[in-house]
Amino acid sequence: MEGLEKAINERVSFLKEQINPNKPLVNRGFEIQIEIIRAADTEGAAVQILRKQTRLEIAKDMDTIERLYTELEALEWLQREVVKHI
Repeated sequence: MEGLEKAINERVSFLKEQINPNKPLVNRGFEIQIEIIRAADTEGAAVQILRKQTRLEIAKDMDTIERLYTELEALEWLQREVVKHI
């Protein structure tokens, strides 16, 4: 899993580079992705994606919907990377 860890570290570095002090709302999206990628269970990414999609289907407010889409983006990236490094 050394290659996967390297890919995760590179992704986190990339997201950190995208942070712009003049765009706090966009920055929050990058920060959420970093949190999700670092905290995610790489073996359970698919299950986490299904749970987030279920929550998204019942979400009502825009803040929750935006957060869930951001979390899904990070988890889907992670899932692709896990598959690449199997």
